[in-house]
Amino acid sequence: MATITEAQRVKRINELLGELTKLPPDKQHATIEIPGPGGQSLFCKVITIGVDEVVLNPSSHRIQAQLLDDPEWTKHKADPFGEGAQRIIQRMVREARTPKEFAALKESLAKDGQAEPGVVTSKGVLINANTRAVALRELDEPSKRYIKVAVLPDTMQTAELSLLELHLQMRKEHKAAYTFTNELLFIEELSVKRHMPNQQIAAELDIERGNPDKGAKVIQARLAYLDLIRTIQELPTDKLPLAFFDTVSNEHLEQLHRAWIDVTESDPAEATRILETFLLSVAVGFSDVKKLRKVDPEFIGDYVIPQLEEDELLGAQVARIAATAPDAAKKAPSGVDALLSDPIDDEPEVNLGALVDAVTRDDRKVPVPGPGPAVILDRDDVKGALKTALEVGVREKTRDATATNKLQAPLELMSQAASAVEKCQKACAGVVATDEFGDTRRKTLEVKYKRLLKSVRSIESDLVKMGVVPKKRA
Repeated sequence: MATITEAQRVKRINELLGELTKLPPDKQHATIEIPGPGGQSLFCKVITIGVDEVVLNPSSHRIQAQLLDDPEWTKHKADPFGEGAQRIIQRMVREARTPKEFAALKESLAKDGQAEPGVVTSKGVLINANTRAVALRELDEPSKRYIKVAVLPDTMQTAELSLLELHLQMRKEHKAAYTFTNELLFIEELSVKRHMPNQQIAAELDIERGNPDKGAKVIQARLAYLDLIRTIQELPTDKLPLAFFDTVSNEHLEQLHRAWIDVTESDPAEATRILETFLLSVAVGFSDVKKLRKVDPEFIGDYVIPQLEEDELLGAQVARIAATAPDAAKKAPSGVDALLSDPIDDEPEVNLGALVDAVTRDDRKVPVPGPGPAVILDRDDVKGALKTALEVGVREKTRDATATNKLQAPLELMSQAASAVEKCQKACAGVVATDEFGDTRRKTLEVKYKRLLKSVRSIESDLVKMGVVPKKRA
């Protein structure tokens, strides 16, 4: 895909504009009105030019996050209108639509032509209509490989071009919306590079129309969310791409930012655990805002890990990853056996960082730490196990928090616990001692028994203090 030089583009556009003046008025192309600087209108002439005689816009805010995430872009961004850079931009523009949407656009252009012109600078850089240009380039019929564009005056400044793109995007047309992270990057550009006040940014984005002060607060919050995203990007061993966060929302980040900012100075370690918990949940596809409110660092240890341990195969292996000592997670981690070597010791903190690495790593293979033969899990299997444990854990936490009669709840739960132990005793009889049960299951049963014993001793201590049961004599 060879690109023509800027001088060639300028010459070609001037030639086509000059040709318009030679036509009688009733034969000339239309002149269209475009939003200009200071609220004034621009009246720009429309030309028809070969689609390979214009270049795609490297500053398009629809693809900024994708370009920042692409390692190839680093090699070509110094020459954004060169062949290599334009090839990357073309791929990004195409992928901004689903294959079905892009195919429908191509079909429409081939059948009905271009409904309305795009906008191009006097140097041949498209401000909008980049997707239409990419689609037109893929049409087989040479006579269809032309694009109608309105030519801007050469006095337009970079900041004015950014606002023009925004105004054209805000029109209610069949266009793909900016992704979440690209919108945040656009706000940052207007604030940091263009020095635009927050109230004006809110007005340009049509946020809180009629309430400038509230709109300014919204913009300030979104700038803070972008900073928070950049902090979260750095948490895993493999840095996360910006586009990873396109699945989250302002509501997600408002909730997270509030919890994080409350402890970020007083307890930095807890602040990191809050971010890791959020990242773990989103990475496995657990992103329902209402459910996420129930997920905090303690939730992972209290509800998720016990759920994982119920799965004697995959879940137990994922729990082993979470049991790795944090300072050894990336070196020589120990196994899950160390968790309950003494049933009355406090359980070690869940290693959220190791779980985050397991579900965000670039490599699909997830090694399980610990003694014995090497175990390798598939990253998607780990995600699936964690998502299931999160779903079940939220249901249990909801049930625990919404007991219809909190005075009756201790009695009911104690009865359920006693019943569960009796059922377990019957299930063990005649099975555990058999060869078929196996050493692995016996070891797992021992770990679970020690956990049960620890819980019994803990509640016994509490009940003694409450005067419910007598203190044991020495």
